Amino acid sequence: MSAPAPPAGSGPVLVVGASLAGATVAVTLREAGFAGEVMLLGAENALPYERPALRKQYLTGRVSVEALLVQPASYYSDNRITLRLGESAVSLDPGRRLVRLTCGEQLPYGTLIIATGASNVRPPIPGIDLQGVHQLRTLADADDLLSAVTGARTAVTVGMGFIGCEVTATLTDLGLVVTAVDGGPGPLWGPLGPELSAVARGWHEQHGVRVLTGQGVTAFLPDATGSAVAAVEVAGGERLPADLVVVGVGARPNTGWLSGAPLDLLAGAIDVDTDGRTNLPGVYAVGDVTITRDQRTGTHRRHEHWASAIAQGRRTARLIAGLPPERPEPAYFWSDQYDKTLQYSGAHDADSHLVVRGDLSRPDEPVTAFFLRNGTVTAVLAVNDGKQFRRAQRLLGLSPNPTDLTDPAVDLRPLAQPAPALPG
Repeated sequence: MSAPAPPAGSGPVLVVGASLAGATVAVTLREAGFAGEVMLLGAENALPYERPALRKQYLTGRVSVEALLVQPASYYSDNRITLRLGESAVSLDPGRRLVRLTCGEQLPYGTLIIATGASNVRPPIPGIDLQGVHQLRTLADADDLLSAVTGARTAVTVGMGFIGCEVTATLTDLGLVVTAVDGGPGPLWGPLGPELSAVARGWHEQHGVRVLTGQGVTAFLPDATGSAVAAVEVAGGERLPADLVVVGVGARPNTGWLSGAPLDLLAGAIDVDTDGRTNLPGVYAVGDVTITRDQRTGTHRRHEHWASAIAQGRRTARLIAGLPPERPEPAYFWSDQYDKTLQYSGAHDADSHLVVRGDLSRPDEPVTAFFLRNGTVTAVLAVNDGKQFRRAQRLLGLSPNPTDLTDPAVDLRPLAQPAPALPG
C-alpha cells in the first residue's frame, strides 16, 4: 500500500501551535502513514507537553518535565517532523498560503492546521503586576509558581473554575493556608450546577480552605517594598493575607494573529465542523482555539479539555491523511481535587434535569449523577467511582426510567441494552 500523497499546495502540512492538539496532529499524520512534509511551529521553547498535570502532580513534584511530554525530542527527528520552537505566527495570507512569523519569515503551506490554543484572561485589577501574583497556563508559569511556593505560608486563589479549584487543592496539600475567592455563587457553578457545586465547595472547606463566593477582587495590595503582593482586597473592604496569589478567571482563544484573514470566528474562537474544517480551503483548526459546530443540532460548543484536544487532533489528521474518521466520542474531562476524582462525559445546560445516585450530603461516599433533557441522558458525572462512570457513559442518548437511575440496587448495565424485539 503506497503512502498518501502530500496535499495540494506548494508547501508542507504546517501546524501552527505546538500544543497537545497540534502535536497530536503531527504524530497522528505519521502514524497514519502520511509521507509529506510536516512542520510543527510553537511559541514556547519547550517541546509539546500536556498541561493538566501542571496544576497538580507537577507542582507537588510527583511528575517530571519528561513525563509531561507528548513525545521525546527524538520522536520528531526520527519521524521527519520539523520542529520550529520559540517562534510565533503573526499573520495568515490564505490566498498565497503563507504564514508570517515575528521574525519576518514567511512559511508556505499546502495544508494549515491552527492549534494556537488559548491564553489566560488577565483582569484589569490594580496590583496584578505585583511580584507574587501568578497565572498558570504554561510550563514556565508552573515553574515560577513552584519557586514562589517555597517559603510561602498563605495563598489566595482568584476564580474557582477547574484550574482554580485544582490549584487551591494543590496549594492546600502543600501546606499553605488558602483562601479561595470567586465572583460567582459557588465553585464550578457553571459546569456543574448548584447541587454539585455545593459538593465541590464541601471538599475545599473540609480541608480548611476558606471559600468566599459572590465577591469580586478589588485590588492586590503591596508589601512595604511596594513591589510584592501582601494581601488581596475583596468587595466590602476585607483584606486577605497572601504571600502568593493565583488568578484563574478564564481563557480566551489565541486568534489575534488571524485578524487580517477572512476566517469565520464565533465568540472569539475559530468556527469549525466536527472534522476541524474552517471556512477557508486547506485550513483546519483544533483544540482550545476552536468552537465546534454540530451540523446535526445546529449548536456550537467549546471543549477546552485534554481528551478533546487529542480527539480533535486525531480526527483532523486522519482526514488529511485520507483515512476514514474515527467514531466521535462524547466530550470527556476529569478533575483531581484532594482525594476526589471527578469524571464527566457528554454535555448539559441550565435546562437539564439532574438525577443523582448516591447521597450528596455524604461527601466521602461515591456519587453518580445524570443530566437529562426531555427524558434523555445527555451527560453523566461520577466522583470516585470509575466503574459506575463507565457504565453510566453507555446510557448517553438513551431514555431510561429516572427511578432506576437513582436506585443503587439497580444495575446500570441492563439499562444500556436495546429492548428485545417483539415477536412478529
